[in-house]
Amino acid sequence: MYDTYIFDLYGTLIDIHTDEDSPELWNRLSLHFRYSGMPAEPEELAKDFGEEIKRQMAAPRIECEHPDFDMHETFAEMARRRGIKATPAWAEETVKWFRLLSIRRLALYDGVEDLLKRLKANRKKVYLLSNGQKTFIEGELRLLGIYDYFDGIAISSEAGICKPDKLFYEYLAQEYGADLSSAIMIGNDSTTDIEGARRAGIDGCYIHSNSSPEADKVDCKYQIWDGRFRRVAELLNVT
Repeated sequence: MYDTYIFDLYGTLIDIHTDEDSPELWNRLSLHFRYSGMPAEPEELAKDFGEEIKRQMAAPRIECEHPDFDMHETFAEMARRRGIKATPAWAEETVKWFRLLSIRRLALYDGVEDLLKRLKANRKKVYLLSNGQKTFIEGELRLLGIYDYFDGIAISSEAGICKPDKLFYEYLAQEYGADLSSAIMIGNDSTTDIEGARRAGIDGCYIHSNSSPEADKVDCKYQIWDGRFRRVAELLNVT
């Protein structure tokens, strides 16, 4: 029925739980800063991190309704405030450390790779449209073995735009050639994924997963409320 399949990532394809408020995370990140010649207490780092994100969101790179921040820029600015000009390699390393220290669970939902294989075997175009950080997303797609299934991977930190902004869907079309006229969006969030798809004029398939926000009403053609990802293929007639 559809030629273009656009997937959300976290809570849709990947079952993940992170704890970015963990004292252990900030204690260890403090050690990382100290190793780099920047003494900083854990509480101070956590405070600066939040403030820098707010600063970026208040002055977005792209004029849009739903902007996003870049964590590389965040850590580079935190280093600059401490008198150090961070290299891109240091910022990348710091972002990776932050993610690794925060992850508590990371796995594919049952049936994800099977569906992606079927779509590619049927010569469908498969795209990822994800809110998140480029380093996190690309690393975790490779770690879980599904990176190569996608014809294009659009990431909010790189675009400067988040779902449900219609501009992010347009970014996917412009940057990766996604044909939105033949597309469906599959996601677990009634606002970012399903409302975003509606704004972009495409159908939606909602799957209520273990990390879905509470939703009283979901307005889309296809809905899965029991969290079973394998039902996506059945509903969308993917053989």
